[in-house]
Amino acid sequence: MNGGKKLWVGFGLSALFLALFLFTLDLEHLLNALADANYWYVIPGIALYLVAVGFRTLRWQWLLRHIKPIPVARLFPVVVVGYMANNLLPMRLGELVRSYYVGEREQVSRTSALVTIFIERLLDALTLLLFICTIAIFVSLDTVIEVLAAELSIPWPLLIAAGSLPFVIGFGGLMLIAFAPGSARSLARLLIRPLPARFEETAMHIVDMFLQGVESLRKPTDILVLFLMSLPIWIFEAGLFYMIGFSFGLHHLYDSQLEMIVAMVLVTAIANIGSSIPAAPGGVGLFEIIGTYTLVWLPLAAVDKEVAGAYIAVVHACLLIPMIGLGQVFLWAQHVSLRNLTRVGKQAVTEGEEAR
Repeated sequence: MNGGKKLWVGFGLSALFLALFLFTLDLEHLLNALADANYWYVIPGIALYLVAVGFRTLRWQWLLRHIKPIPVARLFPVVVVGYMANNLLPMRLGELVRSYYVGEREQVSRTSALVTIFIERLLDALTLLLFICTIAIFVSLDTVIEVLAAELSIPWPLLIAAGSLPFVIGFGGLMLIAFAPGSARSLARLLIRPLPARFEETAMHIVDMFLQGVESLRKPTDILVLFLMSLPIWIFEAGLFYMIGFSFGLHHLYDSQLEMIVAMVLVTAIANIGSSIPAAPGGVGLFEIIGTYTLVWLPLAAVDKEVAGAYIAVVHACLLIPMIGLGQVFLWAQHVSLRNLTRVGKQAVTEGEEAR
């Protein structure tokens, strides 16, 4: 499938999920909920999210440290631009944009940088799964899973497997490669050997850059540090969900603040994992469906469906719009366009081009 078709597939899926989300709600009631919300809580919510992005930058700095020490102040704009691209483009093209951009700015291997970004994604998913599993010990999630499975027309065992196994297997595979880089390189050379000689050197160079990218997973202590650094990222992002809850009066529906916090953490985790498929830009549509049904069917409180839908729509807007605006400011300051970053980034990966 060529790049143009991939773009249309991504936008098409987003439109489909968004239509499905709106079709299941009373639009008049939804608009009333949006009109009645207190949007002052958006300001501290977005502030908490920006703190989460700051912790993301610190974690990425740690992942890149064995490749090249890069100041956080220089990495932060790259992270924001990458999220901006993910919010605007389908198929997770923002990851390519971020790896290319950091390669150009800091003269590091784009392949190694892309591998560290992939590790980030796995760490995020595993951290969210840890949150879900911990809370599931005390709060039944059976109804939520069954409703989401029915709404997405997926058998619930398959839904659970698709939402967990790829991340567990992916991270485990990278750890094995990191623990035994020599064996991994020898296996890669064996697989590459049938290729024409003119391709073998380039292929092995890419393998070496890949191995450099997973070096942060070589020591158990480093893996532990990465997981510990992932916790504040999602705690502060859940803080955005929590603050926007006050905008819609959700705090009046729970018996205690602890129950509301638990609910917000669960919605944060399930919505982000469920909408992480590399298709729709920013997970638009799918994020709304999963977040709304999770909030409605959690046993902790009775939340009106339209209020939940309005709440999730505002939360998602707070996740998307600030990154798009801030990313554009950073690009303007550097006299760079997102279109060129995307085009050249895709070309560099396709051709196996490496930064110095």
